[in-house]
Amino acid sequence: IIISSLLVFVAVLLACQSGGSVWDTVTSRYVADITPMLDSLSIDHSTLPKYMRIWGISLVAAFVIVAFVLRMPPVALAAVYLVYVSPRIILDFMIRKRRAMLRDQMVAATIALANTSRAGLSLAQGLESIGDETPEPLSTELRRIVHEYRHGRPLSEAIRATKERLKIESFTLFARAILVCLERGGRITDALERISHSLQELQRIERKLEVDTASGTKVVYILTVFPLLFLGISYVTNPEGTATLLHSISGQVIMLVVIALTYFSFRWSQKILAIEV
Repeated sequence: IIISSLLVFVAVLLACQSGGSVWDTVTSRYVADITPMLDSLSIDHSTLPKYMRIWGISLVAAFVIVAFVLRMPPVALAAVYLVYVSPRIILDFMIRKRRAMLRDQMVAATIALANTSRAGLSLAQGLESIGDETPEPLSTELRRIVHEYRHGRPLSEAIRATKERLKIESFTLFARAILVCLERGGRITDALERISHSLQELQRIERKLEVDTASGTKVVYILTVFPLLFLGISYVTNPEGTATLLHSISGQVIMLVVIALTYFSFRWSQKILAIEV
């Protein structure tokens, strides 16, 4: 009995290990189009395989709990789908947050770089100086430019490569102004002062758009949560009728349709409210 139990344990362990490698391959393809964006923005995703394994367990757990424990097979389809799309939603949010932070930090960094140039420092020295004072994540990008320059790469090529990698409007304006001065000549101080004013105006417009769409975003969130609140109120006021809705197949199909309409309406509204300058 002991030997057979050990053999079963070893077999299960080997199956889990082989299955884990296969699952890692599947999940790497699932986020293959997002991974380059994480790399371009210097977002650490070394722990992503571990979280994707947890995601796989959550897919199975969501189906088992909703379909067999709660006895709602139609709703289990919606639960599995919501868990399925959750990694991409989270990663997209991380990318948007990172890009917004870089955009907002560019204004102060450009003003500080103009001050270092006015004080007599070279462009490389100014980038190194503000790189130590600028908060993350922009400091990582500035230090990366200085690191490449110190290892023999021309400063203009390092700035151009960062511009192509980040693809952020504020950094693109900053890089173009610097590159024009480096390649065609001109006072970098004056160029930095002009570009700092342009970035301030761009930031003002972007924040105004965020304020103008904030009320619409709140309404979307409220309407998204409202069906769940309505279901809770219905359960308090009419528990028998709500129980019939939850336990009958027709009621569960209706819940599946409501969840689907709510989800796709939320995603559609997010695209409508995603106004870019």
